[in-house]
Amino acid sequence: MKTIFDVIACPVCSGPLRIKEKSLVCGAGHSFDIASSGYVNLLPPGRKNNAVTGDRRDLVRARTRFLGTGLYDAVSDAAAELVLLATDGGEPVFADFGCGEGYHTCSIAQRVRSSRGSVVAVGIDASKYAAEAGAKRAAGRGFSSFSESGENALSFVAGNFFTPPIAEDSLSCVVSMFAPVAYDACLSTLRRDGAIVVVFPGPDHLIEIREKIYPEVRREERSLDPPPEFCETEKRQTKYSARLAGDEELSDLLGMTPFFCRIPVSAKERVLSSGLRDVTVDVTSVLLVRR
Repeated sequence: MKTIFDVIACPVCSGPLRIKEKSLVCGAGHSFDIASSGYVNLLPPGRKNNAVTGDRRDLVRARTRFLGTGLYDAVSDAAAELVLLATDGGEPVFADFGCGEGYHTCSIAQRVRSSRGSVVAVGIDASKYAAEAGAKRAAGRGFSSFSESGENALSFVAGNFFTPPIAEDSLSCVVSMFAPVAYDACLSTLRRDGAIVVVFPGPDHLIEIREKIYPEVRREERSLDPPPEFCETEKRQTKYSARLAGDEELSDLLGMTPFFCRIPVSAKERVLSSGLRDVTVDVTSVLLVRR
C-alpha cells in the first residue's frame, strides 16, 4: 500500500522525502520543517516573493468561513464522485492542485476514505496560509499528515503545482477545482491509468453578483481543451440556488471570488449594499482519463 512518502518529493532535487524528528529530509540532505499546524513549506527555495505567494491570510479566513456554511458541499460531493470513479479498482491516491484552504480536499478525502477504507492524499497551494488552514482542518477530521507510517494520510504543503513536489507516476488522480489545469504536471505525476477531475464555474455561476458588478454579463459555456493524452469520459453539472444568511456571508463569498481583486471599490460596494440573499451555484465537473 502506498504512503504519503511514496507521493511527496523534494522540491530541490525531486528525491523522496522521509520524516526525521520534526522535519522532512531527502537523501541529499535538503530539509523542510513541519510546522506546528502540520503543513510543510515545499515552495522552491531562493525566491524573494515566496513569503507572500498565494492568497493572503484574510482571504483564506473569508473562504474558510464561507465554505464552513456548507453551501458548496454539493460541489465537493460531485468532485468526490468523479474521484471515486477515477480510482475505481486501484489505490485511492490523489493530489489537489491549487487546493486553497483545503475544505474541498478534506471533504473528498473523507468521502474516499469512507468508501474505500483508506486514502493517501496531498493538497498543494501556493499560499502557506491556505496550506496551514488545510492541515488544521485535516487534523480536525481525524487524518494523519506526516506520521511515521505515512498510511491513510491527508497532507498539506505550500508548493507550486505547475512544478509540484510530487514523485513521478505516483498518483491515481489529480483534482483541479477552480484553478488552472497544470496538464504537464499531471502527465508527470499521474500513473498510466490516472485521471484528472476538473471543476470549473458554469455560465450562471454567481450570476446575481456578476450582474451587480458588470454592465453586461456574458454567459459563456467553458470548454476544456485537454492535450491528446487525455479523454473526457464524464461531465456533470451541479446547479442550485444557495441562500445566504446575511451580509457577512455575502462579503465572504465576494471575497473568495476571482474577480474580487480586479473590480473597483465602487463595484464591491454595490454588491455589499445590495442585500443580496439568493445566489446561483452553477458548476461543471469533468473527468479526464489518461489514454
